[in-house]
Amino acid sequence: MTSNDRNLWRERWLGCINELTSLDLQKKSWLDRTHTNPHWSFVEFMCSYFDDLAIDENYKYQLDKDWVTKKEYEIIEDWHIALDKYNSPKKDDYDNEAILNDPKWLEILQIGVATRNNLAKILNDTERQFLTEEIDYLKYI
Repeated sequence: MTSNDRNLWRERWLGCINELTSLDLQKKSWLDRTHTNPHWSFVEFMCSYFDDLAIDENYKYQLDKDWVTKKEYEIIEDWHIALDKYNSPKKDDYDNEAILNDPKWLEILQIGVATRNNLAKILNDTERQFLTEEIDYLKYI
């Protein structure tokens, strides 16, 4: 793997964290019934983070390859574990409205916002932008 692979992975990783910690984005995009892009849903946000980023064994590969630093992982660890253990209401991952009203999901979001803020403090300006920029999902529909 090249440094370019690392940079592309990190850009996507930070973008996924941004999406998964933005209640405003989730409300706007997950509940918008006028779009047809499947990415803008709970299921796809979770798949993008866990599957597309290949985050198996709690970041073992990424830590071994220095794609994520130990400090970065320590910052996101609690949120990551809570996210991994989350079960949607009635185990219906397609009921975006129920998820957005689920106190357990809202708690994970709160942890996520604190995580995002702490992570942003140690990133360079470019990476901080990927993590904190306001995403306009309508540009991708």
